[in-house]
Amino acid sequence: MAKLQRHTPPPGWKNPLAPQQPLANPRWMAAALAGTLALAVVCVYIAFCLLFWQGQWQLVFKPSPAITATPASIGLKYDDISFDATETGILRLNGWWIPAENTSPFATFTLLFMHDGSGSLSSTIPQLLALHQLGINIFVFDYRGFGKSVHRHPSEASTNEDADAAWNYLVDTRHLPPSSIVLDGVGLGAAIAAESARRHPQGRAVILEDPRPPVRDALQSDPRLRLLPVRLLFHDRFDPASTLAQLHTPKLFLFSARGSEGRYYDQAMAPKEKATLRTAADYVNSLRSFLGKYLKAPEAGS
Repeated sequence: MAKLQRHTPPPGWKNPLAPQQPLANPRWMAAALAGTLALAVVCVYIAFCLLFWQGQWQLVFKPSPAITATPASIGLKYDDISFDATETGILRLNGWWIPAENTSPFATFTLLFMHDGSGSLSSTIPQLLALHQLGINIFVFDYRGFGKSVHRHPSEASTNEDADAAWNYLVDTRHLPPSSIVLDGVGLGAAIAAESARRHPQGRAVILEDPRPPVRDALQSDPRLRLLPVRLLFHDRFDPASTLAQLHTPKLFLFSARGSEGRYYDQAMAPKEKATLRTAADYVNSLRSFLGKYLKAPEAGS
């Protein structure tokens, strides 16, 4: 038999059937996997930050679109008011005008009332009944996002704008002297009332009922939010401390017996008074004493 001749492959030739070098380095694979996981974590973190930023209003406000009771439910006369027209003529805000008894010494004054950012006008009914005992006109309104006011997510900026609109309604539409208006805010509304008093220094007085500590401070101490940059993301401060420190308008601070008298009274500029409410009678008596001291018949056009 003839011998088979051995073929010598040319230089540089590689046998395709021979074992090949691994396609990927294990270290590179581990690094790529770690990088992908890190990127995923960053994306999830950014998503949480965006969700917190977009939904933070729900941590501050608890609005309800329902009007389940009116002043008529407790026997008070009132006018249902729509005001704050846009350029297209849409009336954005809803409020109630509750007139005082003409025989009252405070009947020429008006209390502009700002609720605490929860519920709707219906939630204020018990307090409106107590305030009516003072014999003062009352104008209370719902911020946008509440009750029958235009539906939108409320914010610190929008509630301050709504308070300005309520002031303008009283001065420009009802033609009330600015010096006949007393601003009154409860809880979150206390910060709105303080800001409104700063914007409208012609107001006669401002009442701050159980002013709430800044929401951002409470969130920063919440262990569940410790990993989020709350200070950077949270834009609704509602902290009237610096405003009160420069506000010359007479101020009355009312604190519930279960509440704290806090920093706001101590930081506020005089004139100022405070009262701790232990009984229902304390509320009306404290208000009547304060108003009796600072309310006199307003001068025409002042």
